Amino acid sequence: MTHELATLVILAGGESRRMGFPKHTLLIDGVDVLTHLHRQLGQLFAETIVVGRDEAVDGSAVRCVRDAYGIRSPLVGIHAGLFASRTDRCLVVACDMPYVASSLAEHLVERSGEADVVVPIVRGYFEPLCAVYRRTCVEAIEGLIECGILKVSRLYDLVSVLRIEEETIREFDPELRSFENLNIPGQTPSGS
Repeated sequence: MTHELATLVILAGGESRRMGFPKHTLLIDGVDVLTHLHRQLGQLFAETIVVGRDEAVDGSAVRCVRDAYGIRSPLVGIHAGLFASRTDRCLVVACDMPYVASSLAEHLVERSGEADVVVPIVRGYFEPLCAVYRRTCVEAIEGLIECGILKVSRLYDLVSVLRIEEETIREFDPELRSFENLNIPGQTPSGS
């Protein structure tokens, strides 16, 4: 099922300090993680936007955008994706989380009519980089950035939030692979 009113936003602007090289160049099943994520999830969405990199994604019509603030922060990346999106809702995924289950992505988008943000809770913590944000968040995000507040979870105090508990998440992703990060040099993607 394609969500014509939703956009896939892949954040790829991080500095990759722990990895030592750009994470978006890691290969999974013979393709870079951006292409992998687009192939895995892109067909579910009206469009795909990559924030922070001017990279070709498997020859597709993926749009690449930069943030308006010149600050490397996931919150700034979320803002750029929302601002550039042609739709009201965006599933935001970090490029170092290449195993997001398509069924979970669909569930999060389906629930997004209920709040400004739909965010998973895993092991008691928010997972803000595998969450749905609506364009209604743009003004609140701009206010936070202008105050120098860059922690994504601070946004949740200013907008309506629907928390998706771990028990529900495991119905779509029993092993919670959607939340595995690739952050350590020598860490080998295991494929999907």
